[in-house]
Amino acid sequence: MSTNQSTLETLGATRTLDQIRKYGIDKEMLERIAAERQEMQRIKQEQKERLPGQFLSLKHDKETRTFLFTGNYQKIEVPAKDFVTKQIIPGKMVTKYRFQVYDLTSFDTNNPPEPAIWERGMTEADQVLYWFEKGITELTIMRNGAPNSQKTTYNIYPANR
Repeated sequence: MSTNQSTLETLGATRTLDQIRKYGIDKEMLERIAAERQEMQRIKQEQKERLPGQFLSLKHDKETRTFLFTGNYQKIEVPAKDFVTKQIIPGKMVTKYRFQVYDLTSFDTNNPPEPAIWERGMTEADQVLYWFEKGITELTIMRNGAPNSQKTTYNIYPANR
């Protein structure tokens, strides 16, 4: 078989090299490419618009931190991940909220904290936004759950300062 007779399998259609050279990329593949590039542009734009700061997390049971929320937050759609394997689940998206905070847990006037990001799902976001509505932005967060537990919950209440 000569090189020009070789075939490529794309989306179920088999075409020779000569057909590809003559007719170019088929319409279905061009649509797929356009969708991929659109997704790449969306991700780039989202990264540009991301709130500044390092991500914070509470990792241990009963770990407690006090955050001063700036009031800035983003609601974003991200690909869902399998909890155990951490692999992305194709076609499934989840809503996350990224809150800009200052971690006041061990506040030192000589070394004030930098803005950081606390990312949570809808359950915790609803609690935080409830306190925002009440005009309260300094909140204590307590994790209830072992490391890597799917059953972790958070107590969110006004800080006692």
